[in-house]
Amino acid sequence: MAMRRGKPRLEYAHYTVGVSGRAIEGQDSDTPAPTHKSPQLPSGAEPTRLGPLIAKANHSLKETTPSDPASSPRPRGLSHASYYPLIIVGLAVLSHGGFSLSGQGFTPFYPFIQDEFVLTRTQVGFVSGAIYGAATFTSAGFGWAVDRLGVRLVGGALMIVSGFVVMSMYFASSFWMVLLVGAAMGALRPAGHPAGARAIMDWIGKERRGTAMSVKQAGNPALSALAALAVPPLAVAFGWRIAAVALGGFIATAGLVIVMLYRERPTATRKTKESISFFKGMGQVMRDKQITMAIIFGFPLVGAQVATLTYFILFLKDELGVSVLVAGGLLAILQVSSIVMRIGWGVISDTLGGGRRKPVLLVSGLATAAVLFALALLPGDTPYWALVLVAIALGATATSWVSVHTVLLAELSGPGRVGTTVGYASALQRMSIVITPPIFGFLADQSGYQTAWFALSGVILVGMLMLTQVREGNRRHEEA
Repeated sequence: MAMRRGKPRLEYAHYTVGVSGRAIEGQDSDTPAPTHKSPQLPSGAEPTRLGPLIAKANHSLKETTPSDPASSPRPRGLSHASYYPLIIVGLAVLSHGGFSLSGQGFTPFYPFIQDEFVLTRTQVGFVSGAIYGAATFTSAGFGWAVDRLGVRLVGGALMIVSGFVVMSMYFASSFWMVLLVGAAMGALRPAGHPAGARAIMDWIGKERRGTAMSVKQAGNPALSALAALAVPPLAVAFGWRIAAVALGGFIATAGLVIVMLYRERPTATRKTKESISFFKGMGQVMRDKQITMAIIFGFPLVGAQVATLTYFILFLKDELGVSVLVAGGLLAILQVSSIVMRIGWGVISDTLGGGRRKPVLLVSGLATAAVLFALALLPGDTPYWALVLVAIALGATATSWVSVHTVLLAELSGPGRVGTTVGYASALQRMSIVITPPIFGFLADQSGYQTAWFALSGVILVGMLMLTQVREGNRRHEEA
């Protein structure tokens, strides 16, 4: 009798290999046990009658147990498409470059505005000051807003508003109205940088993050260059007001594209809902020693970047006797080199640097100091081919480091604080933009350009000492 009952038990044991959570008779002990629990058997049930019951239990488990992710169908929707990270990079370019069109991209309008309102050069400078000065006061706030409200609203919807503000320049009837509209344009402008940075940190893996951020940063000079090509002929043919409407229309359309295509990442959305107040968030960022030292490192570099772009043509003309047309061509070469190396430094960081940002920033900072030092030593009879090399070197160093620096700040900040950190850093860097060019100009007036270039080079070296204290190994943003 025991022999007759033993065979059904063996059949049951073999049959329940896929059901039981324990290694039982007939099941290889090396086989991983499923995570679900075995169904409870009815009391007194005969083993020979368990076949239909076990089959029913297996069918029930198949309905309630998640299937293998590799074999499950891919979730539908744009954000789940394999190419969506590429779309994210494109939207980040639109966010950063689109907002910048209301600042750097607006400079081609200055000659036409000057002629219509009969402005002095000083008054034109006030227009530029209104745009960039207003941005200084809103950078940190927009950074926090990105963390709190998300990229879609701040980077997309606000860009639509920015486009309409630029279009309102059509109604400017006086110099004071130009200043007012310019200040409104500048106040909205800083939203693009933290929004684009947050999008990349949320959607792009750290092994490609440096390259993606560099492409985003290239959006500023690239779209501004397109504006420089398109605005003057439009203004000559139809008037500068129509050109302003066209530029504003482009900005608003770019914002609409972001609203339509961008999707907040679920993990980022949860952290957005858990975000803290503006002042508490800013306090946390300001007390973070690692972030503070990284920002101090960038402070002299961003000032050197703006001073280089501001005085490069004047230096070539006044010190080296180069004509304005040739100097302008050299500045164009510098800008092209900057676009290429903004991407190049990111690629180097992701590949040769193995995803580390600090070594790449140390190399680029040291190279910037060296090129500025060499610039101070140029003789008056420097040949044109050498000036071309200098322009390329300046573009590859002094004006192209910022993308990798942004990635470093974002990775040091940790999830939920990316926008706040980038916005806070941007606010401080704009202070450097305001104070460095006048100081450089004062040194050039009092002691000559050589002293001014030497001073810039020395301050950058001091800033690099701060970067050496940053512990990049403690990066905390690893979600993407």
